[in-house]
Amino acid sequence: MSMADKEANRKVRGATWAGIYYDDDPAQLSRDIDRLLASAPSVHGETAMAILSPHASLEYSGDLMALAWNSCSNRKVARIVIIAPWHRAAESVIWLPESLNFEGPFGSIDVERRCVAEFMDCGTSFSQSDIPHLEEHSIEVQLPFAARLFPGVPIVPLLVGSPSGILVRALASGLGLVFGKKRSSTLFVISSDLEFARSPEESARRSTRLLDLLESGDWESMLEEQGAKKLGSCGIASIAGFLASGLAGKAQILDRRISGTAREEEEEPHGEYAAVAFG
Repeated sequence: MSMADKEANRKVRGATWAGIYYDDDPAQLSRDIDRLLASAPSVHGETAMAILSPHASLEYSGDLMALAWNSCSNRKVARIVIIAPWHRAAESVIWLPESLNFEGPFGSIDVERRCVAEFMDCGTSFSQSDIPHLEEHSIEVQLPFAARLFPGVPIVPLLVGSPSGILVRALASGLGLVFGKKRSSTLFVISSDLEFARSPEESARRSTRLLDLLESGDWESMLEEQGAKKLGSCGIASIAGFLASGLAGKAQILDRRISGTAREEEEEPHGEYAAVAFG
């Protein structure tokens, strides 16, 4: 096979959610990201080693996303690991992409294939398929910020399936094995919203409990309460796995906000979002 044929057969994950979660016009998207970052306060010395960033649309949570990303903007990193939920997952599996690039109006971002291969050697909880990645928005919405702040830096995209103790421990072990010696040159991004409930009071109460457990690093209680349906954040397995890996430093809650509109409050659950930085 010629070099041209090999290039033509390269798998690329296109932008599935452009025009829905963020603008599909490159110039407008660039203006949106620059405006959000310019408005975000400077915190944490801009050297956070990991962040938690929401994954709603830019309209709903772009300011909190920018706040989280701004907190690590002075880092010099070799890779960005994005740990996110697959909302439609029925299996307790961690999905890595087959694609070599993620492309969209933000440009093209390479996937760090060596780390993908290392994860695939970490056990049967890790699998490789583009299908979950094409269906899911939770990684894609982080990419405009990654491209703007860390141009040319490859990503390692991990989609985490249905929460279970086995899955969380597998994620924690894999993160430790692959990045234990690369921690200082790696930015970890947990893509997660907080809690959704039928009333803003209930959403706030559950989100406060989740953030308390996150700050204390108590991932085991987090899982127990998720199993008892006391917590239900979409990213709870991603958060718990990162905390259990031993790679997380001290967490700082930068800001949080509840969403929900007056006209929809009876039909739609209220959700809460937060920006978190880890030292």
